[in-house]
Amino acid sequence: MRVALDPAMLATTPVSDLFAVARDAGYGAVELSNRPDFIPAFGDVVASTSDLVSVRSAAVDAGVEIASVAIIQAWSNPDEGLCRQAVANWHCGITAAMELGARRLNSELSGDPNTPVECRGAFLHSIEALLPRLDAEDLVLSIEPHPWDFFETSTEALELIDEVGSPRVRYLHCIPHTFYLGGTATEQIQSARGRFDHIHVADSFRPQRTIINPPGFDHRIHQHFDIGDGEIDWPEVTAALKAVGFDGLVTVQVFGWQERAGDSFRRNRERVVELFTGSSGVSR
Repeated sequence: MRVALDPAMLATTPVSDLFAVARDAGYGAVELSNRPDFIPAFGDVVASTSDLVSVRSAAVDAGVEIASVAIIQAWSNPDEGLCRQAVANWHCGITAAMELGARRLNSELSGDPNTPVECRGAFLHSIEALLPRLDAEDLVLSIEPHPWDFFETSTEALELIDEVGSPRVRYLHCIPHTFYLGGTATEQIQSARGRFDHIHVADSFRPQRTIINPPGFDHRIHQHFDIGDGEIDWPEVTAALKAVGFDGLVTVQVFGWQERAGDSFRRNRERVVELFTGSSGVSR
C-alpha cells in the first residue's frame, strides 16, 4: 500500500514547490488535484509543456512520485457542445498527466442529480470517446461518485463502471463521502471488491449535524477533516478494507485548514500508518 498526499491546501504555493513540502511531511507520493493555475477543473490545461517538464523535474529532485492526476470536466453535461468541449479538455489533461509521468488519473462522475438519465447518457458517450486513448497510453482512470453527482451512491457508480466494461476504468472509494454513498462503510467496500485500488481518506460529520437555511435548498454537505476529527468509523473502514484485500493507493485528502497545512499533512500520515500498519505494509 502506498500513501499519497493531495496538497490542495497549498493552493498559493507554486506547483514545483509542493513536492518538497510533501517529502518533509513524510510522503513519497503526491496526487495532483485541480488548480486554476495549472490543470483547472472544467477548463483547458493552463500549464505549458515547459511548466509540466519543470514540475516533473521538481518531483524527481524531491524524490516524490506523481502517483495520480485529477481531471475534472463537464463530461456528463447533456449539452452536446459543452460535453464535446469537456472531452477535448480531457485529452489535453491526459497529455499533461503523461508529461508529468503519471500513469494514473482520477475523476468524478460530475453532472446533475436532477437529470440522472441525461447525464448518464452523456457520460457513457464521453467515456466511449476516451477509452481508445486510455488503452493506447496504458492509463488507469479511477472514478468516484461525488456528493451532487448525477449518481451519488457506490452501488450506482459501480453498476455504471461495470457497464463501461473496461479494465482501464475503475472505482475510487472516497471515505469522507461515506454518509452519501449508501449503506454502511462495510457494505460499500465489500460491493467494490476487486474493482478499486485507490481510496481518499479524510474524516467527516454526518450531514444531519448541519442546519441549512432556507429549508429545501438543493445542496450536499460534506467535509474533509483530519482523520479522527469527524464521525467516520475508522475501525469499521480498516477492517472492511482488510477483508477485501485492499493494497492500493491511499491519498490523504484534507481541506480547509490552509493555516496549518503542514501539521495536518504530518498528522494524517501518522494516522494512516496507525490505522493500516496492522493490515498491510505501508510505504511512503
